[in-house]
This record gives sequence, structure tokens and C-alpha cells, in this order.
Amino acid sequence: MSAIVLKILFFFLGFVVQALALKFSLGLLGQAKSENKFSKALGISLFLTVAMFVLGFVPLVGWALKPLMWLVIVMAAYKIGFFKSLGVAVLQALAQLALKWILALVGLSALSAGLML
Repeated sequence: MSAIVLKILFFFLGFVVQALALKFSLGLLGQAKSENKFSKALGISLFLTVAMFVLGFVPLVGWALKPLMWLVIVMAAYKIGFFKSLGVAVLQALAQLALKWILALVGLSALSAGLML
């Protein structure tokens, strides 16, 4: 497989993993099922991906703004408080690590392709 195809594949795979982790972590923290749909998680993940990409171009403070922007977007989108969104962030990070580990076990490791999910 060419490098460009692998990059596109792992971008979409990382995007889906982020959406699954967001949905899973919100479900664990008791978010109502009507508010916690996979389609909404995909939309929020897409918005977060674009927002984090843009913030990456902000010199000196972009790295500090990324977690704050993530919290604000999740708080606004799901109508939850600060501490619950902080819990979602921690659970999402753990869920993403677990999903990446599972994908690596079946041979879909971004590290073997020289990429990061």
C-alpha cells in the first residue's frame, strides 16, 4: 500500500477511534442515550480535529489552548459541567489507548506505518 493511502486510512481510523472513545466515555459517565449518539460523536470529533489543527498554528500558546478548547467544545456540545467534561477527557484518553492497543493486536498499528493516531 502506498504511503498516501496509509496516511488517509489511519486519519479516518483515528477519527473513528476518537468518536468511539468519546461516545464510550460519555456513556460511562451517565450521559443520556438521546444526547450520546455516534453520529453526534462523529460530528464533534470532526469539529475538534479541525479546531485542534487550527490551534496548532498559534505560536507559543497554541499548545495550552488545545485542552481548554477541547473542554469548552465538549461542555457546550453535550451541555455538561467542567468536571464531567474533565472526566470525559480522561476516560476518552484511556479508551483511545485501549482501542489503539486492540487495533495493534490485529495488525492495524499506526506506528508500523510510521504514523501516529
